[in-house]
Amino acid sequence: MLGAVLAGVVLGGGLAVPAHARTAHAPATAARSATNATNATNATDATDEQLRCLLDGVVKPPVPGAILTVTGPGRAFDGAAGVYELGGRALRSSDAFRAASVTKTMTAAVALRLAERGDLRLDAHISEYLDRKLVARIPYGSRITVRQLLDHTAGLYDYVGDEKWFQYVLDHPDKTWKPLELVDWALRSGKPYFAPAKGYHYSDTGYVLAGMVIEKAGREPLHRLYRSLLLQPLKMDRTYLEWWEPHRGPRAHNYLGERDTYDYNPTFDTFGGGGGLVSTGADLNRFMRGLFEGKVFKNPATLRTMLRSTPQSVKAGSPYGLGIARLTATGEAVYGHSGFFGAFQVYLPKQRLAMTGTLTQAETVSKKQNSEFIENALRVSLGKAPTGPCARP
Repeated sequence: MLGAVLAGVVLGGGLAVPAHARTAHAPATAARSATNATNATNATDATDEQLRCLLDGVVKPPVPGAILTVTGPGRAFDGAAGVYELGGRALRSSDAFRAASVTKTMTAAVALRLAERGDLRLDAHISEYLDRKLVARIPYGSRITVRQLLDHTAGLYDYVGDEKWFQYVLDHPDKTWKPLELVDWALRSGKPYFAPAKGYHYSDTGYVLAGMVIEKAGREPLHRLYRSLLLQPLKMDRTYLEWWEPHRGPRAHNYLGERDTYDYNPTFDTFGGGGGLVSTGADLNRFMRGLFEGKVFKNPATLRTMLRSTPQSVKAGSPYGLGIARLTATGEAVYGHSGFFGAFQVYLPKQRLAMTGTLTQAETVSKKQNSEFIENALRVSLGKAPTGPCARP
């Protein structure tokens, strides 16, 4: 399933808030007949209604809310269903949410922008940018390249996969983490999965190190590089790196089972692209469109470099390039990423279709709902029938 590939306790009541959506219809050209224009409008209305139904249908325990933004030629849908927080107001499509690992795509894009301007070399060893004492502590550290951090072929143990780390975060929600603390946890908790370039294994540890590399190469803090190289040019005005920048409007409550993680200190996930960005469905949509439609990189070859899946990831059954996954859905090539808290972003180059949003539940039991929702929303957006009948709760 699409959502399952991108991914890698019953909540209380108050979930049955209907979807609210804005839609924009492409005007018929003068060359179209009135009948064709009416048919096109009717088809768009039917698609929008199906998307609203999918939004309403996914909001059931344990999922308190969902946001969906879809854009493409002749198509614009922006909707939300459920609640901003349990017992609270209706969720709005303009509400921001934690993007988590969706951030990785933007981190890789910043690295590639630095490479374009000559400030960073993808195939340089990380010892060119990181403290040599730190590199010496990392198994195979002298052999790891920047590219391998970004495409998950460095073999670094992933601290997020350590249940003790995850439990520690839950038990200490107010702790302020530093990047080196996360790296240290990984180094003392597990061994490398393989030598550099000998396999593929998703690793947040690699992206923490990548963030440190980017700051050294770019000579600025990571949040400023996000802003100057991506967020400002793409007019992603509601997006910010949590903790490091001020809030930019309401942020929806994200849940982990019954836990409301809204007030958790975000530093366990706010550095290096392991996560950290807060965004909206509309802003993520702007990013994906900008990425694929020539508004991020100076050279088209840079995007091709980003999208090129490694042989190691293909062999592992999870094609992955530099901060972005590739898969096939409904016979189409799809690129994208998902995040722990439920965020997702996908783009279909052939159709020029971008789909972004979130479910505000991170509990494992909701992953199936997330997977089915993403897949069916994509199918409907392409004019295909969902895998099953849409049923509102």
